[in-house]
Amino acid sequence: MTQIKKTLKLLRRSPYQALAAMIAMAFTFFIASIFIFLALGGQIVLKYVEERPTISAFFKDNTSEVRINEISTNLRDSGLARDIKYVSKEEALAIYRERFKDDPRLLESVTADYLPASIDIYVKKPQDIEEISKLVKSQQEVTDIIYPKDVAEQLTKWTKAIRLGGIVFVATLMAISFLIIIMVVGMRIALRRDEISIMNLVGATKWFISRPFFIEGALYGFVGASIAVFISYAFLLYYSPNIQAFLGPIQVFPISPVFFVYLWVGEVLVAAAIGILGAAIALYRYLRIK
Repeated sequence: MTQIKKTLKLLRRSPYQALAAMIAMAFTFFIASIFIFLALGGQIVLKYVEERPTISAFFKDNTSEVRINEISTNLRDSGLARDIKYVSKEEALAIYRERFKDDPRLLESVTADYLPASIDIYVKKPQDIEEISKLVKSQQEVTDIIYPKDVAEQLTKWTKAIRLGGIVFVATLMAISFLIIIMVVGMRIALRRDEISIMNLVGATKWFISRPFFIEGALYGFVGASIAVFISYAFLLYYSPNIQAFLGPIQVFPISPVFFVYLWVGEVLVAAAIGILGAAIALYRYLRIK
């Protein structure tokens, strides 16, 4: 505790350098938090899309239920379908009535005979949509199919791109923050060079001399990451109604506060490690402490 108080006292002597290091850390981990939110949001959206019927195939009126079951079995045996659900004419009518219940004119004179039986196919992987759709089209009894050609695949690509872009961008910002910490700690070491020389002469250990600088580096990381998580939490809390309205039926909010606790712990640990490592390099560079 005494060392922490001493470190804080030293920071107050030149607050602008400390402020620059903390702002760099806060900006870096705020951007990291945003990319984490985007990556997790992309996964939620992708999971939502994958859990919906990927392909809907409609059959001719004279197709028997036995034949439809045979086709479903063949599709399951292909290993591409995760699940297949049969939708009878009566079930199709119930779905139609539910969907257009607010428009009575569309419900008049519509019976089950007007609607075709169908199957809803859930694929295992988005990449299999095109292949399984060809298998469905090859069946004579199928009159039409509906499927999102590239939606799930494009979502997968975008999620991967966000994850990769986030890693590269955040890694660059971390490198800049790392260099700023080396520079700031190095300047403090240079200002205290005479004091450090005296401490060496009176027999102070290298750890005793180095410890305040390690605490300083860790403090930059702790404060910067804490600010970043707080701002990102406030940002997400403020814009969550707009984001949820944009996503529609895809339920993302509310996010559990426990998630932000884990996020804070993770970012603080990483930021503190960067700060300590930056301080160690600065000490080695300016004092040759090994």
